[in-house]
Formats: sequence, structure tokens, C-alpha cells
Amino acid sequence: MHYPRIEIYYAEICGLCHQAMDYFRSKGLPFTAYEVQWDPAAETFVDSPVRQALFDRCGGPVDFVPHIFIDGHHIPGWRRLEPMIESGELDGLLKRD
Repeated sequence: MHYPRIEIYYAEICGLCHQAMDYFRSKGLPFTAYEVQWDPAAETFVDSPVRQALFDRCGGPVDFVPHIFIDGHHIPGWRRLEPMIESGELDGLLKRD
């Protein structure tokens, strides 16, 4: 069985990130999760290779998570993902052979 490549950039303190990961788990879809560390004192992401990879993939700095990539298709945030789930649009990206 072929699964789409799902990658999720998340922060541990982000409830919407956990909702996104829980959704994919509930569908039995494997994904790779990359934790982006958040510095609450500085109110920014901690400089790290994961943060830099996220910025590179998004075309520049971002100030929120989750960022979800499904076979390279970028979904920036739960607020974009949730309507895709509700409309059925996400199902098209998740088609399995």
C-alpha cells in the first residue's frame, strides 16, 4: 500500500499542531513530525536546523505552526487544514493506491 508522504512541522506547546497530528493518526496515516522549538521569553522560534528547514520550505520566516506538507503540497496551518478536511478536499491529497 502506498501512503502519501506527510510531514508536519510543530511546536510542543501548540494545541492546533496536536490536533493536526491526531487527525492523521486517526486516519492511520503515517507522518514525519519535526519539532520546532519555541522560546516563550523571546516569543519566537529557537534557531535550529529544523527551524531553518521550515523557513526554507516556506520561502522565508514564518511565525506559526503547524506547517503540513503532503507529497510536497504545503498546507500552512490548522486553519487551512480544517476546511480542507470538512470539504473533502484533503481526501484528494491523501489518495492511496
